[in-house]
Amino acid sequence: MTTTLPSFICLPDTVAENLLTDFYITQQGAHSRADLFAHAQAFSIQLPEKAYAVNLCQNRYLFIVAYLAVMLRNQITLLPPNQSPRTLSDLLSAYTPAYCITDSIEAAPKQDTVLISEELLTLNTVIFPPIDQNRILSISFTSGSTGKPKAIAKNWREFQACAQLAIHHFNLANKAMTIVSTVPPQHMYGLETSLFWPLFSRLSVHNSRPFFPEDIRYTLQTNIGTNRLLISTPTHLKACSNSQITWPAVEKVLSSTAPMAIELARHLEDCFNAPLFELLGSTETLSYASRQPVRSEQWQPYQGITLNEQHGVFSLHSGHLQQPVILDDTFSVAENGAFTLQGRSTDLIKIAGKRASLVELNALLNAISGVEEGLFFSDNHERLSIVVVSALSNKTIMNELRPAIDPVFLPRRIIRTPSLPRNATGKLIKTELDALTRGLALV
Repeated sequence: MTTTLPSFICLPDTVAENLLTDFYITQQGAHSRADLFAHAQAFSIQLPEKAYAVNLCQNRYLFIVAYLAVMLRNQITLLPPNQSPRTLSDLLSAYTPAYCITDSIEAAPKQDTVLISEELLTLNTVIFPPIDQNRILSISFTSGSTGKPKAIAKNWREFQACAQLAIHHFNLANKAMTIVSTVPPQHMYGLETSLFWPLFSRLSVHNSRPFFPEDIRYTLQTNIGTNRLLISTPTHLKACSNSQITWPAVEKVLSSTAPMAIELARHLEDCFNAPLFELLGSTETLSYASRQPVRSEQWQPYQGITLNEQHGVFSLHSGHLQQPVILDDTFSVAENGAFTLQGRSTDLIKIAGKRASLVELNALLNAISGVEEGLFFSDNHERLSIVVVSALSNKTIMNELRPAIDPVFLPRRIIRTPSLPRNATGKLIKTELDALTRGLALV
C-alpha cells in the first residue's frame, strides 16, 4: 500500500510527476517512489552523527533506502570495491568518523554498524528537504582491474545529468519497464542503473540479484509483466548463452564491464529475441556511450559527449561532466563523433619492432570455441604467454591462434588455471591477476 503523497521540495519534475508509480518490485508487491523517499526519511533518523557510511546492503532496495538516508543526513556513502574484512578495515581507518550499514549483521564489522531491514522501515507522511545538487553523495572505488583502486567522488548533479542522458539515449523516458539486474548496486554500473535510471524515468527495478542462469530466467518470468530490461555483465551473459534454457522475451539486454565477443552477442540476441547493447563507462566518467555490437563496432556517445585528443591522450568533455576527464583508453574518432575503442594505452605491446593490442589478442583467444576464458600476459618482457580455462589441447589452441596473429605474438607457453580472478561484476582484478601470472611464470 502506498503512503499518502508527501510534500517534496526541489525534486526534479521527472521524479515529482512519477511519485506514485512503482519504483521497486517484489513478488509480494511494489513500493512507489513516494514510499522510497518516506522509507529513506524514516531510516535517516536512526543513523549516527558521523561523516561517512559504508553501505554493505545486499538487498537492492535496502541499499537504495540506506543510500538516500545517508544523503538526508548530509553524510557521504562509501562504496568499497569488495567487502573483505581487510578492505573494510582499511576503509574505516582512512575515512573517519565512519560506520557501516548492513542488512546482514553476520557479514559486517562487530562495531559501528547499523542494521536495516524492511521491518524497520515506516511509511509516514514526510516533507522531503531540498537537495544540494553539488554536495558529494558517495565515494566509489575503482575495481583495481587496472591497478590500485582510486577514490572517485560523485554528486547528485552528475548522477542526474548522466541518467537523463542515458534514458534519452536508449529511448526509455516514458517506458514503464522493469529492470532485472545481476549487477551489485555498490558497483558504479549497478548504482547508475539500479537507482538513478529508475529515479529519473518510469522504470522500476526488481528486488532480486540473480546469479545463475536459472535464477535469471526465474526472475524474468515471475510476476513482473512482459516489459523487461535485463542489465548484466559478459560473465553472467556468457553463462546464460551456454545454458540450455528457453528464455522469456525481454525488450533489451544491456551489458558492461568488459568487451563482448561478436559471436556471443549474436547468440544472446537470438536467445532473448531482443537487441543487446554494450555500455561504455567507468567509475570516473559514469556511462557515456553505447553500441549494438552485432551491427557496428563503433560506439555512439550520449548527446553532448565529445572525445578530444591531444598528444595521444584522450579526454571526455561536456554531457554530464562538470570538467573534462582524462581517459586511459585510445580511440579512433569519426567525423560524426562516433568512435572505435582501440584499447588502453597500457595494453599496447611491442615485440621485435611490431605492435599489438592485448585487448585484440585476448578477444581472438576468447573467440575460440572451447576456451571458457583466457588472456595473454607478458613473460619476462620478451615473449607472450597465455593463461586459459579450457579443456582444449595446446595444439588445438595454437592451431586456432596461428592464422589470426603475427608469429612474434604467438604464446611461448600455454598455462592452465581453474579460473581467473574476478570481482562481483566479472572484471579481472589486476593485483590478483599479476600475482597469478607471476606465480605461473615461475612454474
